[in-house]
Amino acid sequence: MKGGWAVALVSVRETYIDLTERHCLGPTKAAGFAWRDEFGCIVFAAPRARGVPHRWLEVVRWCLNGEANGGTRQWASVIGMLRQQRPDCTTIVSYSDPSQGHTGALYRACNWLWAPTWHRLRPPPSGNGRWTDAKEQSVKDRWVYLLAEDDDRARVLSVKDESIKRSLPWAGYTEPIWRRGRFDPGERARAYKRFVSIGREP
Repeated sequence: MKGGWAVALVSVRETYIDLTERHCLGPTKAAGFAWRDEFGCIVFAAPRARGVPHRWLEVVRWCLNGEANGGTRQWASVIGMLRQQRPDCTTIVSYSDPSQGHTGALYRACNWLWAPTWHRLRPPPSGNGRWTDAKEQSVKDRWVYLLAEDDDRARVLSVKDESIKRSLPWAGYTEPIWRRGRFDPGERARAYKRFVSIGREP
């Protein structure tokens, strides 16, 4: 127990009320697991994007109750849990939607790294494409949290468009330097702010 709360792994179903009341996307039917504590809940599932290894995890919902510094405090606990429960997982991936005012501030505060897709760096005329007859998806920011070194990460996350790599060489994902099991984010931590500063926000 922590502050009267049972801090625990829970089923995705047990996040239904929290997500219905407080998350812009509502509840999820993703097959995965969740963490729930006094700060809110996080739902994890296998990554949905093509080419992303299934040994990684994706945050499909992160719902906080608004307590000051709740996100960073919660994430510190979650990382400890993941290192114990999922020692095979090297990388957590998640997405934020700038069109909804989501600036990625929470991810940056929790030491996630910006890992943009090519269409985030150069949005196509139709946005991120029409997924249904009625709804077009906006271009999302991709973020990653590094749990351990992974030889596949740079290959999976790097931008393949050569013209983008020439015009924005600092923006595409590059693996940070690791020392004694920890990474130095260096330029990777500053890339998103630089991207915003040159007016590339949608």
